[in-house]
Amino acid sequence: MNEDNYLYSQPVLDFVTVSTEYCKYLEQCEGKELDDLLRVMRGLLPMIYLKATLLGDVPDAAGWNEKKLTEADYDFVRGAVAQIMGEKDDFLDVFVEDFRYSEHPVLCTVSENLADVYQQLRELVEAFREGYEESMQVALYDVMDEFKMQWGQKLLNALRAIHDVSVNLNN
Repeated sequence: MNEDNYLYSQPVLDFVTVSTEYCKYLEQCEGKELDDLLRVMRGLLPMIYLKATLLGDVPDAAGWNEKKLTEADYDFVRGAVAQIMGEKDDFLDVFVEDFRYSEHPVLCTVSENLADVYQQLRELVEAFREGYEESMQVALYDVMDEFKMQWGQKLLNALRAIHDVSVNLNN
């Protein structure tokens, strides 16, 4: 493929790069301090959201990629974040599907929201790491489709909760 290919465009490479950094941090966050996690997520989450929106319309891709991320991988990330967040992991949210059927906000966790975003981005990172262009295209299309459907909102929900914890950390 030539250099002008969409998969190798600067917006795609930027998105994959920041996604890689996010995944790497979460995979290595066990034992980190709360203020470190908050600081890094306050930097990475807005960048991921921005880079995702700068991609625009991703060309449709026929095909299917086998999932690489295991339930154990997901649980490790969720558990590590939950351990760091401690009692500050829980937050009330109205931007979840369950709220449609309730008059009250739904209890959510930062750790689950971050792990859900991780799950989506990790699949993309793995496809790009392997380097098969058809798989890369499918992964990019899938992650952006899921961004619109669910993980974009989860990212924003987690960021809002992280902001709240950050500004009230010493109160």
